[in-house]
Amino acid sequence: MDFGEIKHPAYDHIDAKKAMGERNGTQAGDPSKAAKVFYDLAVMDDPPIRCIVGTDAYSLINQKLDSYRENVKKFEKWSTSTDVDGYKAPN
Repeated sequence: MDFGEIKHPAYDHIDAKKAMGERNGTQAGDPSKAAKVFYDLAVMDDPPIRCIVGTDAYSLINQKLDSYRENVKKFEKWSTSTDVDGYKAPN
């Protein structure tokens, strides 16, 4: 079975093969360099649980983290208002 030929009606509007063909060579990432990073991570003695790979992914995750940080700060009062009266956090 050629898995490249499986179609689903929900994706009829997407021509993935054409899109990837048009993008090939213009994307930020170099697949060979990414493969090397994945290999290096896989053979590390103590690899990270997560590692962002690629300048585009790195930029996007930082934008997302900034958004989370802003939202957390915005609702800090509510987030920190639920302790039992008199509760003291352990040192």
